[in-house]
Amino acid sequence: MSTTTLPRLRDYTHDLDLHQRTISFVRYLSALHENKWAPVPLGAVQTFARRWPRDAYREVVEKAAVNVGTMSDTDWAPLAAVRPLANAFVEYAYAATVLGKLAVTTVPFNASVPAQTTPGVFTWVGENKVKPLTKFDYATVTLGVAKSTGMLVLTDELLKLSSPGTETFLRNALTNGVSAFVDAQFLDPSVAAVANVHPASITNGVTPITPSGTTSAALKNDVSKLLGDFFAANPDVASAALVCTPSIAAMLAGVSNSPTLMMSGGTYQGVPVVASASAGTAIVMVDASQILVASGGIRFDSSRNASVQMSDAPTDPPTAASVPISLWQENLVALRVEYAITWTRARTSAVKLISPTAYVAGT
Repeated sequence: MSTTTLPRLRDYTHDLDLHQRTISFVRYLSALHENKWAPVPLGAVQTFARRWPRDAYREVVEKAAVNVGTMSDTDWAPLAAVRPLANAFVEYAYAATVLGKLAVTTVPFNASVPAQTTPGVFTWVGENKVKPLTKFDYATVTLGVAKSTGMLVLTDELLKLSSPGTETFLRNALTNGVSAFVDAQFLDPSVAAVANVHPASITNGVTPITPSGTTSAALKNDVSKLLGDFFAANPDVASAALVCTPSIAAMLAGVSNSPTLMMSGGTYQGVPVVASASAGTAIVMVDASQILVASGGIRFDSSRNASVQMSDAPTDPPTAASVPISLWQENLVALRVEYAITWTRARTSAVKLISPTAYVAGT
């Protein structure tokens, strides 16, 4: 067996450690909930130690008891004391997104950065001839703060993690929810920018290639055209990637007999393939190095005394017809997740796509 198919020991060890830290973080959320999210985490620390005495990160959590909060410390919160565990959850959530699988360029929030929009013009010059000038076109890009949010309503008993495996369930529920939303917003061509709310998707405003048909042969031909158009516009591409749904990846692997492509991704004609259901009806080629991303942390809030609209499209602002549900009355807990992240294209030509697709497997 080729050793190239085996994971590296450091990656395996990192993944195990990341898994444990995320589980410890969810357990700490449960302990905070049991202590009503008190600003001073002493009670949560004692609860954590009592319920999970053998947790690998118990020592990290116990250090939370000695942390002192001040009015001038803007980062202080019950979760600040276990920042290594909270950061692990952010890493776990980010790695699950399409963004986490692309070699994007990270930049700070609210910082002006130059982005090259056109290449320079260079030419040969003869001896004793006047040398022409060249120029580069740049645009100044500033990524303001934007955040995605989600609210999960659970029973009080579930958040107390009374049954084995609940930590993993809750972690995955939060991670999958954040990842699916961010991926869809990142890739969906219909997502336009809303000032001071959210960025446009990287495909918004890009003229798509119209599919030539719905058969497997049409898929193969259309992807070949997509690759040709993309590399013609990006001859010196640094970090190319093809993003599509798992079903498209499987269909493309079948029609091309590609040994390096699977439903979960791989490579196609030497190009890395990222498979995500959030690609929807688009097949996207992107130079990830030309996607600028500003990313902050994930913030958690919890309440069991609020009244909420049990809807994924609540009335805003509420009206007389809105039906709020009392969490306290129904023994429920609302856990809110907010993820600060935004992005933009440095160059429009860095993204090409086929859309809308309707390829039919087996044809």
